[in-house]
Amino acid sequence: MFLSLIAGSVLTVVFPLIHPVTILVLLFSLDIAAGIIFDKVKGGGGFSSKKFYKSAKFLCGYIVIIAAMYTIFHLQGDVEEGLLLLKAVTYVCIYFYFSNITKNMHHSYPDNRFFAFLYFVLSVDIIFTGKIPVLQRFLEKEKELKENQ
Repeated sequence: MFLSLIAGSVLTVVFPLIHPVTILVLLFSLDIAAGIIFDKVKGGGGFSSKKFYKSAKFLCGYIVIIAAMYTIFHLQGDVEEGLLLLKAVTYVCIYFYFSNITKNMHHSYPDNRFFAFLYFVLSVDIIFTGKIPVLQRFLEKEKELKENQ
């Protein structure tokens, strides 16, 4: 009975996280499927357990981050602010999942205009680089790190 009480209390606190986690798991599944399609089309053999576990670690990291953020805000009594920040982080995750899915689908089917258009619209370099200065600095830093490795 005591364990039920604890489990019920924890579930009550983290219940608002059910929708963001469901969305991220769905997008994780779509991202894995798009990656498998890309590997099959390009002759890479299909499912790669290494890529799957890497993606699963990222998903777990996202879930831990949003759960920790929400729990901290909940304990501070700032539930509404926590939900707002949780949504912002979730939207960032959604954006990057969608951009990776469209990239994989565009590279798998380069003649498909729909995937080409989605990839064009979601491409960070085309849409956001000039409009969000911090993103441009981030991309430049990422490029610099890759060149130095």
